[in-house]
Amino acid sequence: MKNIVNSILLCLVVFSITGCTDDKDPIINNLTKADGSPISFVLNATANSSYTLLAENATAVVDTLTCEQPDYGFSAAVTYTVDISEAGSDFATYASLATTGQGEKIVIKTFELNDAMTTLGMSNPAVTYSIDVRLRAAVNDSVPKLTSNTISLSVTPYSGSRTPVYFVGNILDNEWNNNDPGMMLFAENDMNDMTYTYTGYVKAGSEFKIIQNLGDWAVQWGYASDGKLSQDGGSGNIGGFTANGYYTISLDLSNNTYSIEPYDNTPAEYNQISFIGAFNNWGGDLDLTQSTYDKHIWVGQNIEIPSDGELKLRVNHDWGASFGGSNSLWSEKQGEFAKFDGGDNVTVKAGTYFVKFNDISKHIILIAK
Repeated sequence: MKNIVNSILLCLVVFSITGCTDDKDPIINNLTKADGSPISFVLNATANSSYTLLAENATAVVDTLTCEQPDYGFSAAVTYTVDISEAGSDFATYASLATTGQGEKIVIKTFELNDAMTTLGMSNPAVTYSIDVRLRAAVNDSVPKLTSNTISLSVTPYSGSRTPVYFVGNILDNEWNNNDPGMMLFAENDMNDMTYTYTGYVKAGSEFKIIQNLGDWAVQWGYASDGKLSQDGGSGNIGGFTANGYYTISLDLSNNTYSIEPYDNTPAEYNQISFIGAFNNWGGDLDLTQSTYDKHIWVGQNIEIPSDGELKLRVNHDWGASFGGSNSLWSEKQGEFAKFDGGDNVTVKAGTYFVKFNDISKHIILIAK
């Protein structure tokens, strides 16, 4: 049963749990008591097994872990560190929470758990991840460290930054290739949420799904019912393109909803779109490549911006038409995903970028490599 971090404050932050209900054998380091019996300690089961983290509760306590402390045979000030890993990985790769604890109660803060999951690549707020949790106990350098048993939890993170996602299907001539970086979707707005958009030309009968990681079907979204998405691997393909033409596809992957609407305007067509700016003293053009599937999509796989500074996009190596920005979509809050929605120059840091631009909607993806 999934809780939202308001109730998590009663429970999840209640990694604060009473009694040991975990029946797994603890992992025991090679320490013994005076009578020769092994020293071990137990991480207690939590009150709940499933938690949803919320950004607005980032500094709040999610839960408090409790344990039965090891008996070293002498009075010891034990420091506990919380480790998490992907469930079933046996902690081959793990992340540790920043806050440690002493005594039998170890507080877990929302942002620390979320950050640790992000470090391990478990950052999609539309996905509930299975994680393993353990404690490591330390006294000092002369006393060997101990490791507790493992407990398992299901945790849905919040998004600290938007997660890139990709089309896969026979839409946009993709032919169900799940390893095509050019299929990355544009972000709908300047919030770090999971809403995406695409406005462009689609052939009648096209179908698609959405994946999170290139080359991997593990996290995917498909058709559940009209307007509804499912993350079930057995979900259907998303369609609804009754005729060749321009459409706007809108996706909210946090709430598993979508819409497909005809785009009735006649977009202008361009022969070339390129960057120009301070990086080349406003004296040349760094061309993007027009896509083969849509004349309004422009891509650059390795665009070199050699110095920090202002730039714009312009059409046909001329100032007759150009694209700039004017709003918060170019602030640090937005970062990789933005929109050219005005005439001002925008500031971009030096680097090598993957670039994708839609000259109809003016959405742009600018991801440093």
